[in-house]
Amino acid sequence: MEIRKISSSIALYSDGKRLQVIHNLGDEFILDLEMKTYETLNIDDLSRSSASDITPIFKVSGYCSRRGEDTQRLKWAIRQFEDFDEYLIAHNSELVEWWKNPNKEEKNDVV
Repeated sequence: MEIRKISSSIALYSDGKRLQVIHNLGDEFILDLEMKTYETLNIDDLSRSSASDITPIFKVSGYCSRRGEDTQRLKWAIRQFEDFDEYLIAHNSELVEWWKNPNKEEKNDVV
């Protein structure tokens, strides 16, 4: 089990099976991760490989008024999401490896 604090309101958690987002933005805000894998082509030798990317997901699942405190909470949640997105961009390759190997098992090369 590992927890990485991203901001005062958002953290990533691994239970050994997958990555999950923990946040205190409120029940009406959904913050999650999605792994996208796509195929690439090396134009020098025409070899194919795959690349992975982690993208953030942000949704508002409940009622959020356009006035008063709800608007301020929404603005605050959006700012937190922007920090989360910046963290994912800056640490993408590390997080992809963590996603694929959440237990951090050593890769043993068999000869």
